[in-house]
Parts: sequence; structure tokens; C-alpha cells
Amino acid sequence: MHRSILIGLFGGFFAVAGAAQGRPVVTEAEFLSVLDETHPAVRESAGAVGLAEARLLAARTLDNPVVEAVREDPGGPIGQTDVLVSWQIPGAERGPEIRAREGEIGAARRGLAHELLGYRLAMREAYAGWAVADARRQRLTLQAERVGSLAQREAVRAERGEASGLEARRLGLAAATLRSRVALAAGASERARAEAAAWHPGLPANARPVLPELRAAPSLDGADVRVRAAEADLAAAELVQLATRPIVASPEVTVGWRRQDLTPGAVDGPIFGVAWSVPLFDRRQAARQSAGAGLEAARARLELAERESAAARNAASTNFARLAAALAEAREELGATERMLDSAEAAFRQGEAGLTDLLETHRSVTEAELAVLDLHEAALAAHRELERLAASREGGSGS
Repeated sequence: MHRSILIGLFGGFFAVAGAAQGRPVVTEAEFLSVLDETHPAVRESAGAVGLAEARLLAARTLDNPVVEAVREDPGGPIGQTDVLVSWQIPGAERGPEIRAREGEIGAARRGLAHELLGYRLAMREAYAGWAVADARRQRLTLQAERVGSLAQREAVRAERGEASGLEARRLGLAAATLRSRVALAAGASERARAEAAAWHPGLPANARPVLPELRAAPSLDGADVRVRAAEADLAAAELVQLATRPIVASPEVTVGWRRQDLTPGAVDGPIFGVAWSVPLFDRRQAARQSAGAGLEAARARLELAERESAAARNAASTNFARLAAALAEAREELGATERMLDSAEAAFRQGEAGLTDLLETHRSVTEAELAVLDLHEAALAAHRELERLAASREGGSGS
């Protein structure tokens, strides 16, 4: 009877494996391939660059001339017609303002690259959550199949008087408990798949993910793009402050032609004029105060970015190294479970151990595998954080 129980034990494994093989496989690389310029998240984030480019275009564009035609005393003895063209000459602040807007475009492009990296990491997180949930469901399903098979055979043996009825009922209760855990794991797997499908609408309903392997830590050399962006913001703020220094506005020049209808004859000739705002009351105090506040805020942002960059780099490196080492150690220890199962099954076949001992051994192995899955998930999250820091560094290399 013991040999037939073992055959049922492994039958569950092949049933689960066969069901998994019939599902289409979606790798992490295939999942991430949909993140291109046509993705809605990418199109939405590109708007900030477009707005910055529009502000630069506005800064470079000269004011339109004003054309004016005036007819005085059209029915009187001396009619007068003036045709005038006025134009505001660009001020001294135009150059610094253009350079400031150019700096804003650079900062916006860096910000877009940082957002795209965030989208990629969010997709990796969604895929990893889906893969871990699916692996957990498969592992629990396998254990449920094994224990269910054992419970059925022990029930048959109990009916024949070859086994204890209490032991058979305990196995049936264990199988029912495992089926409940499988149902919960299946629900979690479906929720994780739905979150992944939000990023990948074409994901097949029966797709099977592949648990990503833990890759080597990427290099964190190079300058943090967040720091570079803060430096660009500071440079732009300095230019904005420079543009507020001139207090005398540029003059407005007017040219035209005047014609006076006299009796008899007419007199006409050119007109020249200049209008200049005198800085008597408004000496751009508010603009300078606003630019000064913006400059101080930009300096503070740069200081915070430098502090956060150093702290994040050290914390992420330490955390990943610790989790990677723990995962490697756990996998090495888990490699001995096959020998443990072989020994437990041999003892069961020889009557040296009871069925409960064999079931407990399998349960311990399953729980250990689930714990390693949790550790693997945490290590993948730590690697994503390293990738975020590496990819957001100029001169560094991501993976």
C-alpha cells in the first residue's frame, strides 16, 4: 500500500506541471516591451516637455508691432489722417529669460526620463508580484494535490481496516485546509494579474509568468540625475533673478505718416515718436522679491537632492547585498530538502515513520519554499530600487 501512496504523491506534481505547460508564457522582457512612446503613460508624461518648449518659444518671440490709423475732423476744413506703426524694443532681460527657458527644457527632459524609469520599475513590480503570486499558487496546489491523494488512499485503507480512521480524517481535514489556502492564493494571483494587465492590456487571460532571476547589482557610479536637474533649476533661477535687475524698460518707438487736407492743397510727411516708461513707482520690486524667493527655494532643493541621493545610494546597496546573501543561503539550504523527502519516504515505506511524519515533512518543505519565495520577492524589490538609482545617474549603468 505504501508504494501506491507514493505513486499518488508524485501524480499530483505531474498534473500541476502539465497544466502549467499548456499556458502561454510571458517573460518579464516581453511584458516590458509594450512600454514605448505610444503607451498612454509615456504620452501623458511628455506634456511637461512640450509646455517647457512652448515657454521657450514665447520668450524668443518678439512683440508684434501695433498698426494704427486715425482720421481727425473728417468733415471739417482741415482733415488730418495719421497712419502709425508702434513696436516695443526687446529689453535687456530677454537674453537671460531665453537662457532660463532653455534650462527649463533640459530639466523637463530629465524629469521625463525619470518618470519613464518610474513607469518601467512599476511594471517590473507588477510583473514580479504576479509571478510570485502565481508561483505561490502553484506550490500550494501541488501540496494540496499530494495531501488530497494521500487522504483518499488512507480513507480507502481505513474502510478496509488497514489504517486508522482518525488518521484518515486528519488527512482529510489537512487536505481541506490546503484547498482553502489554494483558493486564497488563486484569488491573490488573479488580483496580481489584473494589476499587471493594467500595464499590458493585451496580456492573455491564461498567461503564465516566469519568476525573474535575481540579477547582479548595477553600478551606482556617476552623477544623480535628480541632482543634475536641481542644479539646472538653480541655474535657471539665477538667470531669472538676473533678468529682474534692469528697472528701466525698453522704449516703444513709433513711426508713421501724417497727411493734412488743407484748402487748397494738402501737406503730408513722416512722423517719429518714442514712448518710455519712467520707473518712478514700479521699480520691479515685486519681480525681484519673487525671483529671490525662487532662487532660495532652488538652492534648498539642490541641497536636499544631494543629501537624499547619498542616503538612498548607501541604503539601497546595503539592503540588496543583505537580501541577496540571505536568498543564496536559503536556496542552498533548500537544496537539501530533496534528500530530506527521500529519507522520509524511505522511512515510511519501511514502516519506521508514520504517515503524519511524512505529511509534516512535506508541509515543512512547502512552507520553506514559500518563505524563499517571499525572500525572492523582497530581493527583486531591492534590485528595482538599485536599478532606479543606477538608471537615474549620468555615467552609471543600469540593468
